[in-house]
Amino acid sequence: MESSRHLLRARELLARDRPDLAESALSDAIDSAVQAEDLVALTRARMVLGELLVEQGRDEEAIPFLQAVVRTEIADGSVDGEVKLAARLLRQIRGIPE
Repeated sequence: MESSRHLLRARELLARDRPDLAESALSDAIDSAVQAEDLVALTRARMVLGELLVEQGRDEEAIPFLQAVVRTEIADGSVDGEVKLAARLLRQIRGIPE
């Protein structure tokens, strides 16, 4: 799956402290997941990108990605962890205590 390959590449780039290149790979992962209609891959790529943007202090850019993750519901629970993390980051951005 193309989106998974892009996501893996992004994570490798983040591990090597290359957030600029990782952001590009995440954008490619999102595009591929949309094209493939792969909601799990799309949600995971949005989550990683949202988290990266928050880490960079780019909260306003992160919000739409994190909100999209929070709105995702998959019956098998495959993205529940991402949904919970996105909700926590959104609360943090808004200054809402845990």
